[in-house]
Amino acid sequence: MIKKAFLSVIAALLLCGCGSSESSADAAESSRADAAASRGADEHRRIIIDTDAGGDDALAMIMAAKAPNITIEGVTVLQGNVSLEQAAQNALMTLEAAGCDAQVYKGSAAFLDGSERDIFSVYGEDGMGDHDLIHPSKKPSEINAVDFIIDKVRSAPEEIEIVALGPVTNIALAIQKDPEAMSKVKRIWSMGSAGFGHGNATPVAEFNVYMDAAAYKTMIDSGVDVTVIGLDMCEEEKVLFSAGQLSEMQNGSEMQRFAALAFSGLLDFRQKTQGVNNVNVCDAVAMADVIWSDFEASSIACSASCITDEGETYGEVIFYRSDMKYDTMPNLGEPNIKVVTRQNHDRFYERVNELISG
Repeated sequence: MIKKAFLSVIAALLLCGCGSSESSADAAESSRADAAASRGADEHRRIIIDTDAGGDDALAMIMAAKAPNITIEGVTVLQGNVSLEQAAQNALMTLEAAGCDAQVYKGSAAFLDGSERDIFSVYGEDGMGDHDLIHPSKKPSEINAVDFIIDKVRSAPEEIEIVALGPVTNIALAIQKDPEAMSKVKRIWSMGSAGFGHGNATPVAEFNVYMDAAAYKTMIDSGVDVTVIGLDMCEEEKVLFSAGQLSEMQNGSEMQRFAALAFSGLLDFRQKTQGVNNVNVCDAVAMADVIWSDFEASSIACSASCITDEGETYGEVIFYRSDMKYDTMPNLGEPNIKVVTRQNHDRFYERVNELISG
């Protein structure tokens, strides 16, 4: 088990890609600029990560923290895989493990309509594999996540992108509270929906959408540019991490070990319920689209509709492709989102580990 002594190793790691420390801002910016230039076309991005802070969220956060072309403006959390309080603790510890000083802001513990939302985790009780990993030295901000999102977007219109790795209740609440400010979000990247494949919460619904379909509908109907990375993008063999690869990561850097142990609950769940010896790392696959300009191979503009009526199709997101004609639906209107349809998955495991190994 990793004990509190783990923090002494964490403290020695260099801060990278995170922007809340004034004293290190200039040096960090210079480092990012040099690294980004050497990488070529990768665009520098200022992002807010919105997350329910389970195991795959942790890997995605570490990737963003270590990417030279990414500044994490803040991490907003909500209840989903774990309770709101646990999500905050998990996010704080993950950022600390990555040597990142970005702040964490607590958001929603309920559905968009205010009703209670249950916790559901396949990552263990703490959402991070139950390996005693979570001992953050910092506390979350007193500022509410929704207010933080709005204020940050207001302060930098058309510059802030939001990477949504869980249910999107915080984002929907921000849209409801200040639609004018939220219209200035540069882009929302959503790991959500089944894409053009099948669901995991139900045959047609993906977990993040299913946990608050009304919130997802609010987001895709808002007019903000949204890129969807669906569940179908993280089920191909090249982006599944095997038990052997996770074991290899545990013998790597402290960040690799942290990420691998966070997946152990999911590995156990998939071995017992599905008879497979690997894990899907969906949030990391989504974050790869944000970080690497060459990772997205193709996408299609769509008109999207999210089913919020109770019943078998609750949480399904229907995509009407702009490159197809539908005989009984001639007037779909302008596409409101972009759906990623193919990614360059070659060397995904190697690229991730090269990024987070030091």
